[in-house]
Amino acid sequence: MTSRTKHGMIAALGTFAILASTASQVHAAEAERTAAAYSDPAATPAAYANYLRSSHEEGAAEALKGFQALTQAEQNKFIDHLHDPALLKSILTKASDQGTAAPTSSRNASSTTALNNGEVTIEQERTTTGRSARAAVLPKGNHTVTYNTYVKFFGVKIIKLSLWVNFHSNGRDITKVNSADAGKRNLSGVISLTKSVPKKSLSNWRFCEPGKPCRSGHNADASVIWEGSVVYQGSTFQVDKKQWMRANVYGKVTDYYLRNV
Repeated sequence: MTSRTKHGMIAALGTFAILASTASQVHAAEAERTAAAYSDPAATPAAYANYLRSSHEEGAAEALKGFQALTQAEQNKFIDHLHDPALLKSILTKASDQGTAAPTSSRNASSTTALNNGEVTIEQERTTTGRSARAAVLPKGNHTVTYNTYVKFFGVKIIKLSLWVNFHSNGRDITKVNSADAGKRNLSGVISLTKSVPKKSLSNWRFCEPGKPCRSGHNADASVIWEGSVVYQGSTFQVDKKQWMRANVYGKVTDYYLRNV
């Protein structure tokens, strides 16, 4: 065999090895994308509909009905929103912004923030059980105040984070915080959410005006840490938030937030 023939064979083998390696890499990348799509319950509109159809989560049937009522273009955007890390972070940031000015004029109140031309909305709601909205100080007994945060895509409710506190009123002031708890509804398919043990506490307030006797009393506080993770194109980013609320003896949420830990 001549030297030129040998060099030609070596070159050919080298080229074949490079092509084989490249083909192997392409195949591996395609396999990885296929596996990611297969394991993603919201990879496509059809996959997401199947996910909702088989979900035992409260509100899944309602979400499925709302999702199927959307146009094909809206469903595609819906899926894109679920896989947009920047949007998901923005949603929680806007939810935090809402908590800076909690209304205290109404016992049951809500507020809404819109993103992406109204395609995404964040709603916050505060409610009280145990007395009508026309009442002043809550009567003697136990009462529960709840603070909910909802995330909706095209009007379809996909996430609900709830925090509530139960306290005792003597008809004049809060004397004891009995319990605090939290719950969630997660129909995103791509976001994993877990919570810490909710905390409760009895806080003090004091208000003084010049020339007048000072007034003081207690509030009921509750908080919980939500630990969330989102897998996006093979990468995972963490979204950890603290949900906190403060209720007074009138049954009003006087302050609240959902912000970074």
